[in-house]
Amino acid sequence: MGHRNSNSPAPSSPFPTTSPTAPRWAVALATGFGAGHLPVMPGTYGSAEGVVLYLALARIFRGQPQAFWLLCAAVLLLTFLSLWIIALALPHFSSDDPSAIVIDEVAGQGITLLGIAFLHRDLSSSWLALAVGFILFRVLDSLKPYPIWKLGHWKGAVGVLADDVGAAAVAALTLYGISRLGWV
Repeated sequence: MGHRNSNSPAPSSPFPTTSPTAPRWAVALATGFGAGHLPVMPGTYGSAEGVVLYLALARIFRGQPQAFWLLCAAVLLLTFLSLWIIALALPHFSSDDPSAIVIDEVAGQGITLLGIAFLHRDLSSSWLALAVGFILFRVLDSLKPYPIWKLGHWKGAVGVLADDVGAAAVAALTLYGISRLGWV
């Protein structure tokens, strides 16, 4: 029997190896603590984590004098931290934009749901608005219409995150518009 390197996955393992250049904590965060390894549409699980994180942040900042701006700052910080975490975790994977990395969906969902916060005193607003924001982001992130798909052609962590930020920006503006019209 040959000796297998401890960093090598089992031959049938769906999980990538732990690279000495990719810290385990970064890989754990990038994959949404394993949500990215779940079967069938891992980005949807990451988006669901993004909704939960958004709701937690909205609850934390509720009642603060500058709640909206604190929420915006937290989502912006999450987005920049996501870029750093993705850059650290990418050497762990064999593809340029692995589907197991879902922290980009977490950040994108947070940006999308800011479309609610622009109009409503209650930062989490209604369940209908949250559901519409979730669906808008998932559809735009999955279909990647022009020019969103072009953002994914950038290299490295920026390419992994950029198309999600683009989809989130369009989804947030759409959510804002339909909220302003009173549809959600």
